[in-house]
Amino acid sequence: QLKPPAHRVLYKMLTSGGVIGFLFAIFLILLLVYRMRKKDEGSYDLGERKPPSSAYQKAPSKEFYA
Repeated sequence: QLKPPAHRVLYKMLTSGGVIGFLFAIFLILLLVYRMRKKDEGSYDLGERKPPSSAYQKAPSKEFYA
């Protein structure tokens, strides 16, 4: 059995590690862009403001008796 020279094995390991790292970096950038776009959806002010249902509302000044 002949073993390949050590520098060839090291070169292949470094190349494959670099390619995997590069692909992982691209994946992280795409994930970041996706999350930024998703966060931006629906956050535009349409000019219609509804008070929350739990907001304080002034009671009517007239009293009604049953």
